[in-house]
Amino acid sequence: MNERLINVEVFLGAAPLLELRLVEGLLSFGDSHPQWRFALRGADVRYTPEWLRQQRVSGALVLIEVADVAPVLDAADVPWVHLLPAVPFSHPAVMVDDSAIGRMGAEALLERGFRRFAFCGVGTSWSLERGRGFKERLAEAELGCPMMDTHFDTGKSWTLAADADEKLCAWLRSLPRITAIMAAHDALANRLVDLCRQLSIRVPDDLAILGVGNHDLLCRLSPVPISSNDCAVPEVARRGAALLESMIRQEPYPASVTVAPKGVIERRTTEVLGFENDLINRLVRYIRDHACGGLTVDELARRFPISRRTLSRRFHEYVGHSPGEEIRRTRLRQARHLLKQTDLPLKAIAAACGYADLSHLDRAFQQAYQVSPSEARQAP
Repeated sequence: MNERLINVEVFLGAAPLLELRLVEGLLSFGDSHPQWRFALRGADVRYTPEWLRQQRVSGALVLIEVADVAPVLDAADVPWVHLLPAVPFSHPAVMVDDSAIGRMGAEALLERGFRRFAFCGVGTSWSLERGRGFKERLAEAELGCPMMDTHFDTGKSWTLAADADEKLCAWLRSLPRITAIMAAHDALANRLVDLCRQLSIRVPDDLAILGVGNHDLLCRLSPVPISSNDCAVPEVARRGAALLESMIRQEPYPASVTVAPKGVIERRTTEVLGFENDLINRLVRYIRDHACGGLTVDELARRFPISRRTLSRRFHEYVGHSPGEEIRRTRLRQARHLLKQTDLPLKAIAAACGYADLSHLDRAFQQAYQVSPSEARQAP
């Protein structure tokens, strides 16, 4: 592409925190595309084909509902990409994998030993899909969960509906202690934390709470910092801009792009183990703190102390696998985290996770995830 400016209109008009995360992605894309200029527009902007032509608009990224904007963009022959469509749409689009978000949330909570779960949604199509993924993963573990929906008031900056607190309080009181809740969005998780404090329900000791979105303003500044599934919203913006670039260049492009979630960022609201046995909770916590330092089952038995036979029996009863398997899984989870969240060389990751060398990590990783560490790092 030549060095002419690429003027891109970004029509937003969604929840403010979602817009902030999208802007993160646009900034990242702009770092490598200095000729691109992004203009952010709200849902109330009045635009016409003539205005778009006068502004010499090269393309558009559209987050708002497209019923009004699509005909105008098409009439002006402006290429555009739909970001996070609420329903399937016959136009180039970038979306998140809501089912995978739900499954990933369930997996993270299962790894913490919980056996009781609940899901709280907001009634939207994406919320329902996250709930389905969450429930499906639990069903594979032969577990179920009650489902609860409250609703956002989309006319008031996506706040919860007026009657939400009363319904949520009744629902929270009904849940047995040591239940892990996945909320469909960080805003809802934040409200659940506030309501639990009002009801003298301890988070995470009585109820653990996991959100979605990894919005720092909600998660880190909550009275109890909120664990959250990072659904890679900045990547949605980056991939949307890349898709738009192909359209502007008149190169082949996919009909749609689905972005996988990045993973669960753990904070205080899930910083508890739910195995319902104090000894097992202490053993698992010790393993997760020391597995990457070369911990062995013999050392674990000496540390507590407990016979290897009793140790194995208790683990199988409460955890579902052996202590050696827990050590192995902990090392692999840490390796997967470092691959995705750092730029450390593979040899350094192998050493940091307790492997003798890279070949040992490669073999264990391939067996567990059916891809090599280098392939896992390169995957979107």
